[in-house]
Amino acid sequence: MSTVLDLVDTIVILMMENRSFDHMLGYLSLKKFGGRTDVNGLRDDQAWLEALANKWQGKPYWPIPLADPRIPDPPHERVNIAMQLGALSGGKYPLGGFIESALGDSDVMNYQTPDKVPMMDFFARNFRICDRWFSCLPAGTQPNRLMAMSGYTLIDHNVHVLPNQTLVYDWLENHDVPWRVYHQGFFPFFSMMPSWLKYTLGPEFKTFDHFAIDVQLEADATFPKVIFIEPIYTDAPHQHPPTDDHSPSSVYGGQELMRQVYVAMAASKRWSRSILIITYDEHGGWFDHEQPIELATTAPQAQYDPFVSSGLRVPGLVVSPLVSAGTCFRESLDHVSILKMLGQKFGQGGGYSPDVDRRAVASVTDILDLAAPRNDLPAPPDPATFPKDSAGAPPMPPPTNENVAAFQKAMDVIKKDFPHELASKFPTQRDFLKV
Repeated sequence: MSTVLDLVDTIVILMMENRSFDHMLGYLSLKKFGGRTDVNGLRDDQAWLEALANKWQGKPYWPIPLADPRIPDPPHERVNIAMQLGALSGGKYPLGGFIESALGDSDVMNYQTPDKVPMMDFFARNFRICDRWFSCLPAGTQPNRLMAMSGYTLIDHNVHVLPNQTLVYDWLENHDVPWRVYHQGFFPFFSMMPSWLKYTLGPEFKTFDHFAIDVQLEADATFPKVIFIEPIYTDAPHQHPPTDDHSPSSVYGGQELMRQVYVAMAASKRWSRSILIITYDEHGGWFDHEQPIELATTAPQAQYDPFVSSGLRVPGLVVSPLVSAGTCFRESLDHVSILKMLGQKFGQGGGYSPDVDRRAVASVTDILDLAAPRNDLPAPPDPATFPKDSAGAPPMPPPTNENVAAFQKAMDVIKKDFPHELASKFPTQRDFLKV
């Protein structure tokens, strides 16, 4: 039977870092920014604001526009998020511990305005957003990215070395689906996993500067069906400003990355049969007012206590000629929703795996609401108008966390065991990489 996925040849996935829905797109429902009634974002009325306020030293704080684009990285491991949510009572979390978790930094309550996120605002006006896309777990980056790429996770907190577990790359290989990773930084995320470390120097992992050429000129016979775009990670060794939106980085670099991805896709012959999915691995300690969904996740072999809910909401956008302009999808999703779509498109019998297929979230397929591609091609905003970090801004303290240590360990191993491959992939950065 024919489905909308028969109209799709190319699926592009861009997963950013550590921002909540209210923080990035909550402004859409505010009257001064258009007051979209189809989006469950922030509200203007004082009673609503006071009801959701977080208190610190007796003073209430509610969302206001974020003044400084860069703030120190808020804590967002499982124990920190438990504090942010508060104790479950009557089926609801009080959501009152965000500032307390951030040791008094009230900026975690605040939100971006459309002039600060011009590409996301462009996507929201011209394509489709999701206001019930949740991170899979009330936990940090690594567990949520493992859920996104596997449908399960062997860990519930960030570690120095990712455990070896089956990824969607393996699944795609087993189903004869060509795939590729285009990464802006030196290291793609799964260089932290020993079983994938050496493969990140191979042909399936290309630097992002190849993306625009490949999407326009590469032959159909070799061009991948599924593409993962990876930014420059704040936590990884980097020579240029990060583009992953991970605090203390601002979100400005991420807007330019999104623009480059869109422009390359829209200028290619593949556009009419493409989907670009943009989301964030988890909320990163930033406030969101919506309740997590009741969604149980158990450890495969009881490695950690079960989760009883999803994580908090994160931005979710689907950019494609197969979605209506300026609309919002209201059903519940999480990152496993992407795997569900891949299973429906490429899986035997239309499924990915038993765990993925029975997870109680919608599929990204359900977001595609048009039976034929749109003929219009919206022009993105002028990059000259994009905000930029102040050249004179004082440096923020560098992040210190398990991801930093894990990326550094990966770099040390690659430099020791695969120096030629590393130097061959980044010949102009040999001095920086010290190879």
